[in-house]
Amino acid sequence: MTGNKIGTFMIGVGCLLEHTPSGKILCVRRDGSDFQKGEWEIPYGRIDQHEELFDALHREMFEETGIREFEIKRLLRVWHFYRGTKSAETEIHGFTFHCTTESIDLQLSAEHSAFEWLDPVEAVKKISVPGIKMDVQLFIDHKADQKIAFSTVKQDFENITYV
Repeated sequence: MTGNKIGTFMIGVGCLLEHTPSGKILCVRRDGSDFQKGEWEIPYGRIDQHEELFDALHREMFEETGIREFEIKRLLRVWHFYRGTKSAETEIHGFTFHCTTESIDLQLSAEHSAFEWLDPVEAVKKISVPGIKMDVQLFIDHKADQKIAFSTVKQDFENITYV
């Protein structure tokens, strides 16, 4: 095959964490870097080289929240975006999972300055980052039917495929 261009990119993993008894979801406010500083989000992180997907999800959740006990319910969305200008160094493909927990107490990392357990509809109003807002809205819209969303780099609802 000529012209094969295998790229360099990062893989990310996110967790829309639902507190089972209340139905509220965890939102954290970004702090530790200049990327989306002050924005509300759900826990996300990058997968380390040679790390398994679920191992990365558990590691990121513990690093960012101190929560070890949670159950992975389903894959919510597969996504793609650039963390900054469009380049190989900023390209991220990722997976957001819907997870549940009984835990409510957190130990935030330096990456975040605050957290709130919010009703999902409240969370959509509080979050302004398009892809993160999309994750929460998809959780609301497809909780009953358990559909998985695949979205493009444009991060809008017109470019989503459901399976």
